[in-house]
Amino acid sequence: MNIYETIISILDEKGPLSIPLICQEVNDLLVTERSHPILPSHIKSIVTRKKDLFREREGNISIAPEKIPYSITAILDNDEGINYQLNVDFIKKSFLFFEWKNKGHQKSNQAPQTSKLGSIDEFKREIMALKIWEWQSYYGPEVGITLGKTNWTIKLKTKCKTYVFEGTDCYPEKWTEFCQSIEKFAGVMFTFQSYS
Repeated sequence: MNIYETIISILDEKGPLSIPLICQEVNDLLVTERSHPILPSHIKSIVTRKKDLFREREGNISIAPEKIPYSITAILDNDEGINYQLNVDFIKKSFLFFEWKNKGHQKSNQAPQTSKLGSIDEFKREIMALKIWEWQSYYGPEVGITLGKTNWTIKLKTKCKTYVFEGTDCYPEKWTEFCQSIEKFAGVMFTFQSYS
């Protein structure tokens, strides 16, 4: 975990803190990973550069309420009858993953699969680091009919705002990282093809 993600993790867990307290927490967590301690000026620099994510009030730093994920729903479907849906509730620390396949895609006698699951807190940090709230509301072809299409929808609920993003055969710049985060967290593929 880098310093930026460590700050997010600390503020998410402990709430608003002063820069010296954040610095102390970061150094306590990263003591084995760094040869030199982090200085308060370094923390201040990160917080200043990331004004879209952090708020400073009365000497304390917090995560902007409109950027704190409460839940996320990700839906991916295609014309071939395969659909994926992931619902994550960050408050209850729970998730559901659904996979639907039309009859023609089902394999007979398919054995149940077990997957290694990732951390819901790490997934939350990755979602915040991807800055999904900066994505456009729609990605898709401008003109014409698209055959063999893949549709996707992301709904991100935060403390005080809901963001909805959709697309048809076009994806945000960080789509690959987003899908990889889901795959690492849920232990299942969240793609139909390679998105480069």
